[in-house]
Amino acid sequence: MSFVSPPDQSRPRQFRKTLAGAALALGLGAAALAPIQVASSAPISEPTDGVYDVLGKSWGVSASDAKLRLDAEQTKAAGLEAAQAQLAKASRAAKAEPGLDGAFFDSARRLVVNVHTTQAAETAKAHGLSPRTVARGEKALTALQTKVQALADKSGSAQVQSIGADLPSDTLQVVLQPGKQSAKTVALVKQLKAVPGVAVSTNSTTLAMTADVIGGQIMDLVPGTNCSLGFPGTLSNGNNVLLSAGHCVEGNPDVLNAGGTHLGKGIASRFRTGQPSVDMGLMDIDSEDVGRGYIDNRNGTTTRVTGSSKAPVGSTICKAGNTTGWTCGTITQYNLTVNYGGAGGSVTRTSGLARSTVCTEGGDSGGAYISGTVAQGMTSGGPSDGHDCGFNQGGNATGSYSFYQPVVDAANYYGVTLTRG
Repeated sequence: MSFVSPPDQSRPRQFRKTLAGAALALGLGAAALAPIQVASSAPISEPTDGVYDVLGKSWGVSASDAKLRLDAEQTKAAGLEAAQAQLAKASRAAKAEPGLDGAFFDSARRLVVNVHTTQAAETAKAHGLSPRTVARGEKALTALQTKVQALADKSGSAQVQSIGADLPSDTLQVVLQPGKQSAKTVALVKQLKAVPGVAVSTNSTTLAMTADVIGGQIMDLVPGTNCSLGFPGTLSNGNNVLLSAGHCVEGNPDVLNAGGTHLGKGIASRFRTGQPSVDMGLMDIDSEDVGRGYIDNRNGTTTRVTGSSKAPVGSTICKAGNTTGWTCGTITQYNLTVNYGGAGGSVTRTSGLARSTVCTEGGDSGGAYISGTVAQGMTSGGPSDGHDCGFNQGGNATGSYSFYQPVVDAANYYGVTLTRG
């Protein structure tokens, strides 16, 4: 089967249909993973791993040097997994809690891990990690997030945009919408400022839902909108499916490619507009079509998918999208709860999201985020504030951020084994 070349790059911004909303941006339409293709007798082309070329240009280094940096990140991430496994085994024997409590890359590219015991610190060092002792750590911040969410719910404030842990600062960050605070919000802020470990800030932009759903290889939805092809994979029964953002396949739409060929149909979504949600969903791939374990970099190259993970905070990550092409940044947070606004003032609380500094726009939902060649997630949303990422700007597309659904969580929930290149 031949790898389908990227569609004409003049198409991306033609499909924008913005739904003004109250809170956050569902960046519908995102990076296509390996395009899903109609079966053919042509040979499969070898992927060229174009991620390194694009990142190298963004960083002002060669592709080989960019690969070295990403390989170093993944080596340290592997050390983190080994340390976690060693400490977990020791903790079971001692009937104690495992010693690592969150990890992130710092500005010096060290993989910093939170520890609470001397044994954990020594094990971390032995695996090339940089331990630090913190007041809270990831587990305590997760518990604090549940408490703060309950306070926000009880307050009745409609001005909370997101709630999530920030590992480098060891705080829980609560972000409010811009504008004058209501009496309910003022009372909530007073409560939150009295809680140790909580940091409250106000965003400079109002975020809005968008209805574009355009992908690295366009994922046309019937009727009338577009999204991004995500990660192909198989269920335990061998059925071929595609992992996507839940809002892309809400309502189980038919899915077509750019040429109008039927690719499949949405069969599951945990996204429910106006209700507490998770932004993951599933599309059934037609039997005559084939999902490939590649990402279309939108510049004539492809990148293999060799596995999946939740890379540490601070890891380099990129996404391909039909509107903004190939853009890159770093992972900043996990397990965020985000309030997406919609038509008629509805609010959809969406939990379990990750945040990155990758620039996206309307037209970038549902598609693939990747760290090196390791799958990370599907675009969920971002700000609708008029920013312009440009096209194929790599790490130079700065000044914005985005949210994505971690692919590991979606694959585990639906029982999907990702297709590898």
